[in-house]
Order: sequence, then structure tokens, then C-alpha cells
Amino acid sequence: MESYAAIEEIVPLFDFQDRFSEIEELLCKNSNLPSPRGNLTLAFEFANQFENDRMSEELFNLLVSWTNITPEEAPTNQPREYLAFCGVLSLGAYYYYADPKTKSLIMDYLKRAMSDKRWRTREAAAMGLQKIAEKDFDSIENYFLMWYNDSNHLEKRAFIATLAHPPILKNKETALFSLRISEKVLEDIFHSNKEDRRSEAFTVLSKGLQYALSVFTAELPEEGFALLKKYAGLNDPDLNKIIKVNLGKSRLAKKYALRVEEIFNIVSK
Repeated sequence: MESYAAIEEIVPLFDFQDRFSEIEELLCKNSNLPSPRGNLTLAFEFANQFENDRMSEELFNLLVSWTNITPEEAPTNQPREYLAFCGVLSLGAYYYYADPKTKSLIMDYLKRAMSDKRWRTREAAAMGLQKIAEKDFDSIENYFLMWYNDSNHLEKRAFIATLAHPPILKNKETALFSLRISEKVLEDIFHSNKEDRRSEAFTVLSKGLQYALSVFTAELPEEGFALLKKYAGLNDPDLNKIIKVNLGKSRLAKKYALRVEEIFNIVSK
């Protein structure tokens, strides 16, 4: 209820540039930060206000200014970090309604947010990209393919997190694309060196894969289990861990017990 009350206070301020500071104050006040859980309900209610073509230049610039808040200016769990989160998420919400030049700018901001030091900002990037994917998956596919070859671990994790979004996976072509990107990532891990795997960014990527592969496999069991089996057979300890965690997810373990057992036996050898 508090989130709904807050958004009712915020929205009337959109049309008054000299009151934008009040928007920032209200968002920070209702952010729930510092705490383990920021106010996601309010963030999404706020972002949803931009799913239309009525964005003013001043309001767009306000959102951009929030995405430019650095980790030094607003570290993790500091209330102004919430502004960065809301800015990134809201740009994703607006993307579909923007002109081509603005769409390109938005993608630049989202790409930068993928590698932010703050985990919440990285989550905002994935969530913003999910909002785009729900309306225009072709754009997501094109950008991911364009960015992939030069992507770092955190960007790869953002690709995977974006795609592990059940509403978009109901489309078979989307689910197949998600598995193709997953295979690229797994292949890159297999060919990576030990030093690279010790990085914090690699850990973040690994944790993302430990969840996402089961989501993709649940949508396309034949193709998904074939992918898991292929990489289970490579006897790579980091890949084995990723695969084991996915096999333990109830979405696979309960419905596909025999297939899960077969692959688990491979990675446990």
C-alpha cells in the first residue's frame, strides 16, 4: 500500500521541472534502503509510467542523470543507489516508444549498467532489457549478437539473466535463441583459464547460469537436456557445478527425474 501511495504522490510532479527534486526525494524516502531488499514494487510502478510515447525531454534527461550516478556517489545500499536502479529500469520501459536515435542511446546506458559495480544496477539492466524483450525481442536478439564477441563476464551474465524470463520464453524461437546464447557462454567457460575463473565477475556469471539453464530447459526439454548432457561430458569442474545446481531445481527434478539422474551420474563421475 505504501508503494501505491508513493507513486500517486510522484506522478503529478512529472510535468514540473522545478519539482523534479521532490521526485528524487520521494523515491529515496520509499526505497527501503539501506536494507537487503529495495522497494521493487515502487520501482516497477514508477517505470511503468514510461510505457507510452509521452516522455518529455526534461523527464528523459532526469532519468539519464540517475543512470549516471556513479558507485562512488551512491554505493550499494545507499538510498541514492535506488535512483540509478529506477533510471535504468525506466529507460528500458520507455525504449519501445522512443525514436530510433533515443533507442540507441537507451541501449548504450543499459549496456553500461550491465557491468556496474553495484549488483542492483546490474539487475536493473537485466530487468530493463526484459521489458524491451516483452515488446520487441528482435531488438534484444540483434543487440546480444552484435555485443557478444566483445562481451565480458558481467555482460554475458546480463544476457542470460535477461533471457531467463518466462513471459518471453513461451515463444519457441526465443527459447531456442536463449539456449544458443547459453551454449556460447558454456563454450567460452570451457576454453577459459583458471586465473580468469577466480574473478568476482566469473562468480557472478556462474551463479546466473546456475539458475537460467533450468529455466530454458523447462521450456524446451529435448534441446535443453541435450545441451546439459553435452557439457556434462566435458569433465570441467566449473561447468559440472553449474549443471548440478540446475539439475537440482524443482522445475527439472520433479518432472524429468530420469533425465536428471542420467546427467547427474555423468557429472558425478
